[in-house]
Amino acid sequence: MFKQLSHLLKSGEVKRLLENFFSLSILKLVNAILPFVTLPYLIKVLGFQQYGAIVLALSLITYFQAITDYGFNLSATREIAQHRHSNKQLIYIYNKTMISKIILLIFSLLCLCGLILFVPQFRADFLVYSLMCLMLIGQTLFPEWFFRGVEQMRYITILDLAVKFSFTVGVFVLIKKPEDYWIYPLLYGTGFFLVSMIAHILILKKYKINFVFIKLNKILTNLKKNSSLFINQFMPNFYNNTTTFLIGMLLGNVAAGLFGAIRQITNILSVFNAVISMVFFPYLVRKKEKFYLFSKFYLVGFFVLTISLILIHPLIFKWLGVVDNNLSLIFNMLSFGVFFIAVYSLYSTNYLIPRGYDRVVLKNTLFISMLGLISSYPLIKVFGLIGGAINIAFAQFLMGISSYFYYRKVIKKL
Repeated sequence: MFKQLSHLLKSGEVKRLLENFFSLSILKLVNAILPFVTLPYLIKVLGFQQYGAIVLALSLITYFQAITDYGFNLSATREIAQHRHSNKQLIYIYNKTMISKIILLIFSLLCLCGLILFVPQFRADFLVYSLMCLMLIGQTLFPEWFFRGVEQMRYITILDLAVKFSFTVGVFVLIKKPEDYWIYPLLYGTGFFLVSMIAHILILKKYKINFVFIKLNKILTNLKKNSSLFINQFMPNFYNNTTTFLIGMLLGNVAAGLFGAIRQITNILSVFNAVISMVFFPYLVRKKEKFYLFSKFYLVGFFVLTISLILIHPLIFKWLGVVDNNLSLIFNMLSFGVFFIAVYSLYSTNYLIPRGYDRVVLKNTLFISMLGLISSYPLIKVFGLIGGAINIAFAQFLMGISSYFYYRKVIKKL
């Protein structure tokens, strides 16, 4: 195995892989650290009541972010990775993807406006939910999929860091009392919108992309073609996010704030998984034979990282001012859940999908997501926050184990 690794390190692909890895590692590390800078301050200034209102609003917006993404961070990335040396193909993929996302964005905004106006709990925080729409617009328009496809992750890093640092400074400068909680989505939304515009200008100039008209039937074909990946990406997000959403609706903003704070910490593991998956996905699309070596190192490394975070989490809790044995249990369950999501990402996202087994992954994801969705309400209703953690962790466990099962099934046929 080490001989294989040595051979890989001597290949011409290494420079790009290392650059992409360190670019996204810096980005995701900062994304993981900055919440620890702002989280104690936000909890102290806003309190769990107002912070919980933000968490609830974010969980609502997350549904629509999954809709506007529509799996393009995989499908469009895959297409661009396969055709990145053809300017004609890049122009076509860029335009059909952006037009598709804008259509989905308009649909999502119309649905959001209806919910904000007619659901009393949302209408009570009208300004916050309205400003969250700005976040949705900015994140929908950000062309991360393009930069991932051409394997130029440094652009994602630079642009995203500009948003995060500006946001962090804005939190400390502008949020001074509980009533200022509406500033949170304003800062985030404005930053992402401006950076998205800069990203598109960069793409148009550097890659000589121009706007072309794409017929509606081709857009509809594109959406139909990507429907499997959309469902595959949307359903885990749906049941996962629904747990947080139901906690806010059933148990109140304070409970949502506590649960949201814990998930911010376990997000360190999700960040690491996202970095590795994003960096290696386009590479493994092109170099499928490298998967076995990659998988061995990745599983061992992620398991060690998970255990390490579980061991040090009491220190993090103490720093945040969170003291509760039940919350530690919730943290441990959610951490192991993320480990199995890493297993899922490894075998589904980085093995099955690059080989075209989109529908196999969809079948697995859809069944388990529906199971998690159905069980979320009774578990939260009976067991409260612990029920929410059980629901997420168990569904993630099933995701990881079943994806490995399908992986084994596929390689037996080879």
